[in-house]
Amino acid sequence: MSETPWIGPRGQVMRRLELHLTYTCPERCVFCSEDHRMARFKPYPVTWGRVATTLRTHAARGVQHLHITGGEPSIHPRFVDTLRLAKRLGMRTSVGSIGTMLQRPDFAARAMPFLDEGLFSLHGPTAEVHDALTRRPGSFERVTRALSTAREMNPDFLPCVNTVLVRPNAAHLPDTVALADSLGASLIVVSNLTPEGAGLDNYEALAVPLEALRALVPQVVPRARRAILRFFGVPYCLLGEHAALSNDLHWDPRVTVEWAAHPGRVAFEGVYSWDPGRKRVYTDACGGCAMKGVCMGVFDRYAELWPTDALNPLSPAQEAS
Repeated sequence: MSETPWIGPRGQVMRRLELHLTYTCPERCVFCSEDHRMARFKPYPVTWGRVATTLRTHAARGVQHLHITGGEPSIHPRFVDTLRLAKRLGMRTSVGSIGTMLQRPDFAARAMPFLDEGLFSLHGPTAEVHDALTRRPGSFERVTRALSTAREMNPDFLPCVNTVLVRPNAAHLPDTVALADSLGASLIVVSNLTPEGAGLDNYEALAVPLEALRALVPQVVPRARRAILRFFGVPYCLLGEHAALSNDLHWDPRVTVEWAAHPGRVAFEGVYSWDPGRKRVYTDACGGCAMKGVCMGVFDRYAELWPTDALNPLSPAQEAS
């Protein structure tokens, strides 16, 4: 195995690996970006041999951080073994989870000694709001319990929260952020709806208008009293005085290892991401914005459907100030 690290087009060193461990999930979120991929690749389980080879290969290339995702990764039969091997290879470990297994003290007792971070999905401040979006009763109780259980099991664990912003929960976003903060989240990521999977299928009904995004930001920021707050997929100019909270400024290059479809076959392979673009484009409204190339713009489907006049390009003088 080569020990030469991956170097990106602008000199970025690849240090982060995202591993899609499962293609099943007990929830059916109305905005799930992985919905189409789970349907396509559910018949192909990720074997332990593939997992171990992937981890060893990327460790030899200098990768230092493993993020396990899915589907719901904790339901994989070798989830704990995956964490254990990653730690043995010197990686920092994190998981994106709805809390399915980590809510259980017996399971958490086995997993938490090998888990450094967790990004838990919390999409509303109450069960009524959250469960309506996940389409699974009890999901709010499970994820909040998982957050608490993980913190109790490992005092050094870094709990984080991801909340997907859509029209049905937009008015509740300040309270959702406040709840995540009160549950001990160190980082809260507000993820603007991505037009992928079910998020693409339902985009016209769910996407929050740019003007509403701009109005929400100053209401949300004060509610994160202790946690670090980040906005993913929100154009830099809409954040106003809170532009430093743009996730575009804090994003790390990564390789995502997952199933991919090819003519007549599927392959478990890496997709390399050197910037946080992910379905985002520049429009005429972006003009000569000084942040072009740092901010990734607006989602392509949004620009196809609606005007983007709410974008306000920043001049070099504005950015310098």
